[in-house]
Amino acid sequence: MMREGNSGAKNGWPMPRVKEKALKTELAKHGFESVAVKRELPAGRVEVEANKLHPVHVEGGESIYAPIPVSLFVELDARGRVKSIDGGTPDAAAVADAAHYLKTLRDSGQLAAAGEQQPASGLTHQIECDAQGRQVLRRKRFSIS
Repeated sequence: MMREGNSGAKNGWPMPRVKEKALKTELAKHGFESVAVKRELPAGRVEVEANKLHPVHVEGGESIYAPIPVSLFVELDARGRVKSIDGGTPDAAAVADAAHYLKTLRDSGQLAAAGEQQPASGLTHQIECDAQGRQVLRRKRFSIS
């Protein structure tokens, strides 16, 4: 499970909150969410764990974007902007797991179709259309069963 907050440290100190917020904003532009800084490294590099919205091909040939955990290294310029990203691409096994998870959600009746307004009883996830017009898997609530 992804953690948020100041978990990374340089010389034992967490990354300054304003710098971490700027990093999260910059990484969101590259499709990363739930960003957690693991640690700061020399030369403006930061080790990060995040979720990457990645297309998952499901039955019928459609693609649904699902958040998949990834690890990456980010190099920042002097102003704190992303200079380069090393890693951050989900591996094939993680994408296959996400496809299986989507199928399980559909088969168990826990996934609402795109456009359904209020999740019915038993639904925990919903397909939403994002700002880029992609169908994205989002958790709406947890199930006690």
